[in-house]
Amino acid sequence: MRILLFGKTRNVARLVEDPAEDLRLAGHTVEVFSYRATKLAKTMDRFLLDERLGVPLAKLLQRRIARFRPDLILAFGPYHWLPPSVFERLRDRPPMAAWIGDLFGADMAPTAALFDAVAYTDTGMLDLHTRFGFRSAGLFLPLAATRGATGGGATGGGATGGAREQANRLAFVASATPHRRALLAETAEPIALFGPDWPRAPELAHHLRDGRKIGGSELAQIYASHIGALNIRHEHNVVNGLNQRHFAPYVVGTAVVADAQGDIEHCFDPGHEILVYRDAAALQAIQQELRENPAKARAIGQAGQRRVLAQHTYAHRIATLARALGVPVGP
Repeated sequence: MRILLFGKTRNVARLVEDPAEDLRLAGHTVEVFSYRATKLAKTMDRFLLDERLGVPLAKLLQRRIARFRPDLILAFGPYHWLPPSVFERLRDRPPMAAWIGDLFGADMAPTAALFDAVAYTDTGMLDLHTRFGFRSAGLFLPLAATRGATGGGATGGGATGGAREQANRLAFVASATPHRRALLAETAEPIALFGPDWPRAPELAHHLRDGRKIGGSELAQIYASHIGALNIRHEHNVVNGLNQRHFAPYVVGTAVVADAQGDIEHCFDPGHEILVYRDAAALQAIQQELRENPAKARAIGQAGQRRVLAQHTYAHRIATLARALGVPVGP
């Protein structure tokens, strides 16, 4: 397929770059149309979206479509970061879908109607799509991993069976939210916390905190060098859904320890491919078990890795979306 990805780039989530990389690895031809790839001044933003000028950003996007001639256009998160005027002006376009991973309200109906389909990373968000009566087709499309995220040589246990040095603790690479801080404050076992918000959390002094922004290959190296990857939901962004931390650690064969989200069983077999907790006491019990039985952590990591590489890469996700739109999937 020829696929045009449209969204914000150069942020820590890599929600455009990672799908692009995985699709190219799968043999597809991909171009990225980046909005605000750098820190543009607000005056430039206003210019690109100025209705009196015919919305220059829409003109630029239309030119890219005409030149590249994609089979499919995928816009990441358009409910929240672009006005409908950008998409209203597209003409003679191929099938176009949106991929949404943040909560939204009924006021997004006009934007949803501009797409042939809207994919949601969370079944709870798909339920909202139906409840609000949005006219476009809706589907559940979880986030995923890219097979290229190996950290510049980090060894995944499930891929090669090779030995590797691992810290005997969980790693959590994420922003600090009130829910996350409260849960970790109740957890006595030390956890390695990565991200700029954590040093400002005095109640977490018993954990190991690294205040740097983490991204790219360093993220894979962190996962590969810890006995497991912790995941705690962002209380403001999800209903039932999963995030990248449910998938990315498995590319390097590292087990995921996650809170009980409703969509987990759509993607993994709990207890075999992922470890699930419901409160701080259950999380601490899992931590202690993995420290005492690292072979179990390796087995979970290998089973999860097999599942992710077989079913949960971005190439798998875009193939599902293409089939839903009637677009041929071949490279």
